[in-house]
Amino acid sequence: MNKVTSPFTVAAVEFNPEMFEFEKNVTRAIAVIEEAANAGARLIVLPEAALSGYIYKDLEQFLPFMDTVPGKGTKAIEPICAKYNAYVAIGIAEVEPSTGLTFNTGALIGPGGYIGKYRKVGLNPSDILWFTPGNTGHPVFETELGNITMAICYDDTYWEPGRLPALKGADIMAYICSSDRVLTELGPEATADHSTIAAVEQFSAWNGLAMVAADRNNAESNPTTGISVVYGGAASIWQADGTRTGHSPATNANTSFSNPGQILYGELDPALFDNSQKRTLAHRRPGLYGDLAFFKSPTDGIATSESTQVTLTSIQFEIVPGDVDGNINRALEQVSALSLPSGGDSLTVFPAFTLTGRPTNADQVAAWSESDIGKTVQVLGDFATHARSYVAGSHIERGDNGFYHSAVLLSPEGKLLGSYRQTHLSDHDRELFLPGDEFSVISTSIGRIGLLLADDVRYPETSGVLAVRRADLIAIPTHWSGEYGAYLLDAEGLFAHGYPTNTMNFWYATAKTSQAYTVVANHIGGGAQGSSGVFTINPVDAFPPKVASSDGAESTTLSVALLGDSNWWMNQQKLIGGRRADLAVPLRLAVDSAEFTAWKTGPGYPLTWAAYQQ
Repeated sequence: MNKVTSPFTVAAVEFNPEMFEFEKNVTRAIAVIEEAANAGARLIVLPEAALSGYIYKDLEQFLPFMDTVPGKGTKAIEPICAKYNAYVAIGIAEVEPSTGLTFNTGALIGPGGYIGKYRKVGLNPSDILWFTPGNTGHPVFETELGNITMAICYDDTYWEPGRLPALKGADIMAYICSSDRVLTELGPEATADHSTIAAVEQFSAWNGLAMVAADRNNAESNPTTGISVVYGGAASIWQADGTRTGHSPATNANTSFSNPGQILYGELDPALFDNSQKRTLAHRRPGLYGDLAFFKSPTDGIATSESTQVTLTSIQFEIVPGDVDGNINRALEQVSALSLPSGGDSLTVFPAFTLTGRPTNADQVAAWSESDIGKTVQVLGDFATHARSYVAGSHIERGDNGFYHSAVLLSPEGKLLGSYRQTHLSDHDRELFLPGDEFSVISTSIGRIGLLLADDVRYPETSGVLAVRRADLIAIPTHWSGEYGAYLLDAEGLFAHGYPTNTMNFWYATAKTSQAYTVVANHIGGGAQGSSGVFTINPVDAFPPKVASSDGAESTTLSVALLGDSNWWMNQQKLIGGRRADLAVPLRLAVDSAEFTAWKTGPGYPLTWAAYQQ
């Protein structure tokens, strides 16, 4: 197949179907698809349940407006794709005739006709009234535009629907959505809303995927239930390097039922399909990801059962390389200014290489290295007792066979509780350090605390394992100078509260997809971009991260309820219960194994896993 090498036009269509009007919706969808194709769009993405509408009373009411896939809808789209040499990804409420099962499905149609389907995995509290969990895995379809995958709406609650297609060779994600707005005027009821279209950046940024994201932008009312929903709009287009190149405005609370849909046009550049983030896939550590294949809900006895109020703090200051005494004094200035609870119900995180700064060569590594209980541990212990807080920081650890970048956690009494050696190193750090071989989650009186370091956050598997191990909190000492990731580009108007403009997207996504409050401490000065903070587990409709400046020495503190709110659509218990551990198995397979190759090259998904039992 000859691949397109030049930039090509794509379209995210904010198409608004009508309830109880399948045939009419097909006709209207064909018209808008042809409009986009006639304008030169090669890939056209429409919303979830685009031919049926969405908020039905029950399955019985919904069934007459469902379709087979392939079926009437895909057949009607095929001539347009053939005429304009275009591809269409569209959400269809699917009924499977042979079984009577129903699925929330994305269908892909191309110039040669129907190509394939993806059945939604991340079912939300509405989906479970009408749809069976998807059984297609996360397929990737080869096309001349690039390898295309699909994700649907609430899939964004989980990181796996982006990661698995990336491993399977995806270049482009068609993000198919019918995402409701967060209506803050509803008061407490707003905590039950979830606006997925508000921040879909993680799929592109974490996996090096181009993305076309489509949503509805009107309101929908079902007169048999009295329920009305306002959809968010906010379609977006993303290059594979994580750059957002197109964005439609979010809707407002007064959006009408007849609000006209819009078409957002943009370009995707295939030259960007090879990018620095996608290249990190080669440095994954599948041997460390075994927990991802385990289903641990609801019987996991290690999970924290009682929520407590915890004060979380990130400390940000300039760390001058080699100036140990000066760095201690600069850290002490921040510690002395803290006002934390006296009972030790707090966690304070310091930047990476807390006393020495980040080394740039092997001589510095050797000179600045310590034993596993060296000066850094002793100083952090003093800080812990001074602040009456659990404390995390990091140092260069001297091991038997080499050196490690190691994080440590100390109790409010100054006792060393545990440590973690960084498992995922940057290209630069691989020349200086050995990688660690184990993740660390430590039980404490304020909950289970997981440790990560620096470039670990480029790999969603790391925080994914911590979540499965039921970490309530994740502490991340780091040294970030903007060499990876970017600031979060949210859909303004869809969040219950405004967002700091320097919210780092990987730190945000770590907290969101692990449902563990994430405390990140970064350097300032010397090119470091600060932006330390406390990143929250319900960032869309509860409260946003609290983020420090990009260049000031300061502490950032937020008091949180450890387990969140039972009324929220998502918390860690629900996350672990809803994630598909069975579909995540390829994440922990060795990439040179026959089993991984069979999965990667296969068109579908071996539901019986017979290939892995031989």
